[in-house]
Amino acid sequence: MPVISKLRFIDKYKCIDDFKFPKGLKNWLKCPNCGLRPKVWVFDNGRHTACGCGKDKYNHFSIQAKSIMSYYYRNNNGTIDGYDSNELRDNWNHWVKTGKLRSINNGN
Repeated sequence: MPVISKLRFIDKYKCIDDFKFPKGLKNWLKCPNCGLRPKVWVFDNGRHTACGCGKDKYNHFSIQAKSIMSYYYRNNNGTIDGYDSNELRDNWNHWVKTGKLRSINNGN
């Protein structure tokens, strides 16, 4: 998506500035409610999406995925075996297609 196209929609997103457009944005489906492709926030303890759905930048709809650290702590050897870097996108696209959330188990 050209930079100018992205700029047109920035004020429509309901999220804090830590959310960024993901790489491969065209692989993310558009939200069926607001029509935007999500921005994402990936940090040590979580991965979240944000689009134009919600009240404001602090109270908005979000799809989530397991954090990289949940895998690190789950594996006794301190590796991230099993971590899927596409899980957030897959969870988002699943919700767009089905309207259903995938279960997320962050426990050990």
